Amino acid sequence: MLQELVSENWHSLIRTTSIIVAAFLIFYGLIYPLLFHPLAKIPGPTICALTGYWILYKSWSEQRNHYVDDLHKRYGSIVRVGPNEVDISDSDYLKEVYVQDMDKSNFYAQFINYGSHNTFSTIDKAGHIESRKASAKFYSKSHVCSEDVQVKIRGVISKVLKVLEEQKYKPINVFILWADMAMDAITLFSFGSKYYISSMDDPFGAGRKIVLEFFVQSSSWFWTTQLPRFYDWVVPQAVDDATQRCCDWIENQFNRSLDGVGESEQSLVNTLLGGKVHSNGKKPVFDKQRAKSECFDHIAAGHATTATTLSYIYFELARHPEVQQRLIDELSQSNGGKHLSVHNLESQDYSRIEELPFMNAVIDETLRVYAAIPGQEPRLAPNTGMVWKGSKETPKCLIPGGTIITMQPWSVHRDPTVFTDPNNWNPDRWMSDNQEQLKAMHKNLIPFSAGTRMCIGMNLAICEIKLNVSSVFSRYTVRLEEGFDYDSKAFFSDMYTSFPRFGQMPIVFDSIETKQELMS
Repeated sequence: MLQELVSENWHSLIRTTSIIVAAFLIFYGLIYPLLFHPLAKIPGPTICALTGYWILYKSWSEQRNHYVDDLHKRYGSIVRVGPNEVDISDSDYLKEVYVQDMDKSNFYAQFINYGSHNTFSTIDKAGHIESRKASAKFYSKSHVCSEDVQVKIRGVISKVLKVLEEQKYKPINVFILWADMAMDAITLFSFGSKYYISSMDDPFGAGRKIVLEFFVQSSSWFWTTQLPRFYDWVVPQAVDDATQRCCDWIENQFNRSLDGVGESEQSLVNTLLGGKVHSNGKKPVFDKQRAKSECFDHIAAGHATTATTLSYIYFELARHPEVQQRLIDELSQSNGGKHLSVHNLESQDYSRIEELPFMNAVIDETLRVYAAIPGQEPRLAPNTGMVWKGSKETPKCLIPGGTIITMQPWSVHRDPTVFTDPNNWNPDRWMSDNQEQLKAMHKNLIPFSAGTRMCIGMNLAICEIKLNVSSVFSRYTVRLEEGFDYDSKAFFSDMYTSFPRFGQMPIVFDSIETKQELMS
């Protein structure tokens, strides 16, 4: 009898405990996130409120940018994309989130090289300010536009023109060529003219090889930044091998460049390591290991993003010959009414072409539609939270401290209240006389992010792009390769950092001189 009573009480306890556990799980796993969580007022799919793995799946499957943009179309300018994450597509919040410098999330802390952090991966504000200060003047527009730097960039562009003359009338994979060009510019900038290894000296041999190594190395971005605890389980050895070869390639140049520290030629290495101990006894931010990590970060990011932007400039101009002709005419006019000879390998003078309105319109429109970094730029709401001021779809509410806040350029660049027919590539939108409209569009154009943590290499990238476009279209017209399936082989990938998905963008270059001779 006693044994039966004990058994019954035991089963009763198990049932009660099971009910309590089930109720707890239902409340905190289902009811609380949907109804009582501080973000419950923010609209979005139910699955996003319940688990963070859904948005991670969208990132892994290369759908996130489009998916979040579709959510904005359904739910408005703020959407809940995770249990503790929101995305905002309203540029009025750019200042609060980026310019006023909210803390970075741990997303960035994974971007370390050689076991050392760099400016990009530094999360704390004070550390970031000190780190960025070391190279800010070196990347300033005044330095990039200085004659010493301009001579170097023009030299790289001259190598590009030589390749185009040798390869004209044949399809050229410009993603590789532009990556070689940008790689030359940033390694020359980083290590100095005596110590860098030129990719443009053998663009489709050794240059192509190292570009593809970086291409493979970057393929692990999701596991590196989103789920690093699974990295060793899922990333193939081939990716680690490519990463090691990239590290070795940069380290070789870095070690050589150490001989130039203290020399008169300015380089990134010289800038980071040439400083002395501060008067207060504080050591410089950069030692050799951190400086090497900084160089890797600048080189890896700087060559791929510039190559992507240029690839889609040429792709769109090849698809729109009437737009291409307007650009050619503008450049001809700036060149005194003539086209430049393909046998003249001199680059354009940057000061003369920098403000050409239609060329800038073409570049701005490409940066809008094909931002090389179109994905999330996560920040953390401060401890006091951030006030959502309210919109048609979402009432005013407080976003609690610690919430991840993202504003992906992909969506900000496609705000239909600012950009008519936002998915259409149309440079003429930037030729408007409506100053208010232009102001709104420029406010919504953030391909280099915004605030104190925006891309430090922006001035160098813009200079490369403008010198490339002006120098090439003063000599050549471009067209697509017949029979190549651009939709399936050169589409714009959906990732944090994007590029032509398979690293292909074949373009055919025709000499303007030859066309004129045939016409005459």
